[in-house]
Amino acid sequence: MSEQKVNITRLGISLGIISAIAAAALSAVYLVTIEPIKKVAIDKTNSAFAQVMPGFDNNPSEEFIAIKSADGRDVKFYIIKQKNKLIGFAGEGTSPKGFNGNVTAIVGILPHGEIKKVVITQHKETAGLGTVITDRKRQKTIFDVVNNKVYEGLPPNQYLDQFTGMSAYIDENWKVKKDGGDIDAKSGATISTRAVTDAVYLISSTYNENMAKLLKEAK
Repeated sequence: MSEQKVNITRLGISLGIISAIAAAALSAVYLVTIEPIKKVAIDKTNSAFAQVMPGFDNNPSEEFIAIKSADGRDVKFYIIKQKNKLIGFAGEGTSPKGFNGNVTAIVGILPHGEIKKVVITQHKETAGLGTVITDRKRQKTIFDVVNNKVYEGLPPNQYLDQFTGMSAYIDENWKVKKDGGDIDAKSGATISTRAVTDAVYLISSTYNENMAKLLKEAK
């Protein structure tokens, strides 16, 4: 065997050993980090649930019912309980109609179908325009900072809060005012408002169409 062939063989063996070590290291890192990553995801999801349906003492992220909407989209309804009693659902659904793609909402829904609160958990809307519709950020004054004032509860958002008390079963005109409906939209962010409205209506209408099934399975 020539020296060149010997070197190639040795090189191949060395690369194989290095690859095996790297694969083992990656597997070890994955096993070590998978649970913390999972916990962070669960905590983030539960935080969103607490914003739209506060007061639960179960683990909604592990108790949910998946349903197809009338137009074939996936909607999840997370079961919200307190002292083993159903207090509502946190519905999660996505609209593809955002200015820059999907907009995902989590909507707190009381057992009779009324919307409690809405938060947007995922979006790519334009900062300063679409984000005025999607984000909940508390505006602090200089006096708040100086006095170290602490706020409690969900930061307000006039565009998201307008859905509170609504229900797809009762409220018919789920369109922005520019389209002849009743939903307020920010000038320059009509597309973002349409997407948010679509996501909230998706969740609300799917809940109302499947209310009996959801209430029965959530017990």
